[in-house]
Amino acid sequence: MHSRFYLSLLLISGLLVISYLGLTAYHAVMPEWKYYQAEYKDLVVKNAKDDATRKRAMAMTLGFKQVYLKDLKREDRCINCHAGVDNPLMEGAKVPFKKHSGNYLVNHPVDKFGCTVCHDGQSFATNEKEAHGKGHETHWDYPILPLKYVQSSCAQCHDFNMLAKNGGEKVAKGEELFREKGCKGCHKIDGVGGDIGKALDGVGNQPIAYFPMKHVIGERTVFNWLKQHFVDPRALVAESAMKVKLAAGEDDLLTTYALSLKSEEMPKKYRRINYANPPKYDGEALYKMYCSACHEDGDKTIYDEVFKRTVPAIKNPSLLRTMNDANMDVIVKEGRAGTQMTAWKSSAAGLSDEQIKEIIGYLALKRPAEQHEPFGLAAFTGDVKHGKEVYEVNCSVCHGKDAKGGENLLGISLRSPVVQKKIDTELLAVTIADGRAGTSMPPFIKDSEVLTKQDVADVVAFIKEFPSAAK
Repeated sequence: MHSRFYLSLLLISGLLVISYLGLTAYHAVMPEWKYYQAEYKDLVVKNAKDDATRKRAMAMTLGFKQVYLKDLKREDRCINCHAGVDNPLMEGAKVPFKKHSGNYLVNHPVDKFGCTVCHDGQSFATNEKEAHGKGHETHWDYPILPLKYVQSSCAQCHDFNMLAKNGGEKVAKGEELFREKGCKGCHKIDGVGGDIGKALDGVGNQPIAYFPMKHVIGERTVFNWLKQHFVDPRALVAESAMKVKLAAGEDDLLTTYALSLKSEEMPKKYRRINYANPPKYDGEALYKMYCSACHEDGDKTIYDEVFKRTVPAIKNPSLLRTMNDANMDVIVKEGRAGTQMTAWKSSAAGLSDEQIKEIIGYLALKRPAEQHEPFGLAAFTGDVKHGKEVYEVNCSVCHGKDAKGGENLLGISLRSPVVQKKIDTELLAVTIADGRAGTSMPPFIKDSEVLTKQDVADVVAFIKEFPSAAK
């Protein structure tokens, strides 16, 4: 009885092994690409316009093909299946026999560029699944790009000015959106930008494992992660501080641009970027690029629900009347420690002195011609002890008992190095006395007389004692 069972088991196992070996041998003799090439040959014969073309088509032989791209150090085998990519007779054919759209191949012939340099995918694969790199089981970090993102590859070799008018409109528009929506206010690229978010150099060719994919809807690819993160950052990264207000379609444009941010530089023979005339931006453009993500249009004080902080109205006429360009230069360059306000000087966020001057010039356009009345602080001797009492009654509700500002408080930190070391005491006294119209900072003398000038002088003296008080 047992002998019959084991004999049957052995027979079935043998048949399975033979079937597997037979199937493997069959695929080795007739790989997927051979079927495509055979069908392509039939199509060329069918679509031939004359006898000579038909005769050449009938003489076509099936065989393995590849393009070796010496400078890229890769072999590209896509033409085994996409044999008609440069054949005008395949204009109306279906994929993979279809001729490439547009006139891109005129300047990007397949024998010099291959396919994966623009479309991604796995260049040395010889079947569709592995070549396209889709699905977790292919273990490939760079699956073939959806057509709507393919222009991200154009920026590897061309500058955005050229692309905007010559077939790269989507990636150029994405770069423009990235600037105008203030993304560089939080993210560095090439060492320039804010530091609230991660630097984005090379984000376009990071491996899939770099991204937290747990909450991605659909296939877990880099482009899906980027798009869904642009739409709702905290749906993918709960602690994200990123704010977004996008119109329809802008998520795809920004994703296209983000995918263009690759760490690997193309070989020199491929690059056509014009380095001689880098774009220059005026103060308004620089403000949008680096400041608008937090300050928006700068006209109103904002309570940021993500930061849990008040973001001041930096184009407020009252602020501009009391703060001259030199004071603004200090704040922009040094930032405000303990807040999201980055230090924008060249050694930190990477802005040049000229760029900061442009931004301040743009802000100063709203400065009233009438200057504030001087306080005359030098005529007073501050009483720190009394200043502490005045502060606790009148100031701590907004700036905090420890004067550090922070979550759910309207006032800024008065302990920041800029307030303590860079802003002169006369400006502090004027601000307390006159307040800042249009913001949450009320006047304590002007139109109110809550405090006397001596009270203000005492509070200023107390504020300047904070560093020693913090020790």
